[in-house]
Amino acid sequence: MRVPPPDPFPEADESSLPQAGRLIGRLSAVMLSAVTLLVLLIVGPQFHPGQSQIVPGLFPFNLASSSAPDEAPTEERATPALNDLSAHPSTKLSPYFTPSAPLASMGNAAVLRDFHHLLRQYVHQQTQDSNFTIRVMDRRSNEVLEVFTLTELQNDYRHGKNLDWEAVDEHRYEAMERLVDKYEKRGVPLEDITVRWGRANQVRKAHERDRAYQAYERRLAEYLGLSLLATEMGTVETFNQDHLVSAAGARSRYQMLPWILRRSGVTEYSLPTEDESWVRVREEWHPLLVLEPAFLLLRGYVNAVGHEIPGLSAYHTGPGNIFKLYRHYYTSAEHFTRSSTVADAYAWAVTDGFDTVSEGSTFGGDSRGYVPALYGSLVARGDQRIDPSPPLEAARLQLDPGTTLTLRELLAPLDAADRTFDWGPAADTVASTYSRFRALNPHFDLPPASDGTIPAGGNVRLVSSVEGRAVQFFLPLRAPDVLRDAGVDAIDSTATFRYDGSTYAPPAPSQVTRWDRRYETLVEDIAHFGFTEENRTHLLRLYERFQTLAEQRPTRYRRRQLKIISTHRRLWRSGPWEELAEATKRATKGMKIEGHPLVALPTNPSLPDSLQSDVDR
Repeated sequence: MRVPPPDPFPEADESSLPQAGRLIGRLSAVMLSAVTLLVLLIVGPQFHPGQSQIVPGLFPFNLASSSAPDEAPTEERATPALNDLSAHPSTKLSPYFTPSAPLASMGNAAVLRDFHHLLRQYVHQQTQDSNFTIRVMDRRSNEVLEVFTLTELQNDYRHGKNLDWEAVDEHRYEAMERLVDKYEKRGVPLEDITVRWGRANQVRKAHERDRAYQAYERRLAEYLGLSLLATEMGTVETFNQDHLVSAAGARSRYQMLPWILRRSGVTEYSLPTEDESWVRVREEWHPLLVLEPAFLLLRGYVNAVGHEIPGLSAYHTGPGNIFKLYRHYYTSAEHFTRSSTVADAYAWAVTDGFDTVSEGSTFGGDSRGYVPALYGSLVARGDQRIDPSPPLEAARLQLDPGTTLTLRELLAPLDAADRTFDWGPAADTVASTYSRFRALNPHFDLPPASDGTIPAGGNVRLVSSVEGRAVQFFLPLRAPDVLRDAGVDAIDSTATFRYDGSTYAPPAPSQVTRWDRRYETLVEDIAHFGFTEENRTHLLRLYERFQTLAEQRPTRYRRRQLKIISTHRRLWRSGPWEELAEATKRATKGMKIEGHPLVALPTNPSLPDSLQSDVDR
């Protein structure tokens, strides 16, 4: 008798787990002689944004047009470039990512100037400094003391040697210690020595891994009203490596904890095979299965904290740290006025206010560098042209309830069909249909086939669901028609989702209700520190409206809206938000905040009493 493996998703204490888990060996601050030395210490081959001091005017190149070294220019095509899109942060998030913006008339001009300097550092780190470089700087004068290169390893790499980035980082750490000792002996105070490591090679490799999915990331970001910074989360979190697991257990290229994945419908299960073995299915290993949950979670965070820039930071450091950051801004910043926004608070927190915000907090150097690293990674794409046709097109499928089908039975009609199917870029180097299915479905842990035929241990028995978890797989777009023509009627057409040129198109205007517009107005008010009991009451009533709308008309748009406001609601029913609301009341007493008037909603006394929060720390 076959015994299936144990449930891979045991319950966890949600209140004690970090939100967007940190990778193993996440950046840490190194303490030397009881003084903090700000460094980029990488333990694994993954990327970590880094902890660095502000170095004004260090890099004299344009933030938005930097290209990687030794990289051939791309061929010009009659399609728009990333820089030209309205979703590019230089346009959508101006003036925070627009160095040319006039700042003289702004109350926070000095903070924005420092923020732009910080961005320049990370543009340089992600686009110019290779993985073999160590940049040593004197924080007092902004002088570059030395740019040290691991020349021998760099030459090996240029000659085609396949290097382990973890081993390279170990060499960099040893060299860094020698460099710090060298300049301390020369009289540079230890606390003023800043060391940064380049990541340009790994960023370029991450973008290569993301080629098949980048179009969908961009379209979903635009659909959700986000900037293109969101499309670099996978680059900064994991270099777009899907199998990495953080020390906290976060999974997928977007680093989401198992209970968050489960709540988002991303599951894990096992399927029996012909030879009585089991094939494990980990949906977090497929970028298209985690893309939407990650971006919807981000959108919920953005709404809860009031703006995309601190919302992106919240995805990494946890919303609790952002709520605490705002409280520091009220009491410690010189720039808090009635015209201030939460984005101003974030810019202050990563520049002038960093020492204040980071003291006694988990908002450390890696948190400080997360959003600038996203921007640097986006700039590393250069003037990339937009391909109107995504490299990967496929159909996400599920069997009809109660039906079963072996993988051999599923693929046989496709083998027999006198057609050429597009199995996507990952399948270009494999010949057999089984191997192509395996490449298109990396979440199925299928064994390789030496002779091209389906091995007994790979002939899984597909079903509609396993203990309520949908069994989802991918085939080429035209495959469902071929299966139907061959008499295979087991595909559930209602569960089919197509990834093609129309995926994540903007919702039709008829789908957007007055309740959606009122929610948008609420979020605009939150951007002006609208963390009030009145606004929370509005939020809870809107949540009930969204629930009703999703029940009455469960379109994808309505379900997505409900997921977004559900995340927002959880965060605003948490202890850290209560503390922020109280601090907001004190800070704004007698001050008229420049927000947006809200439309009153009918009252409803029957609000749920349960309290669930995914605010960490």
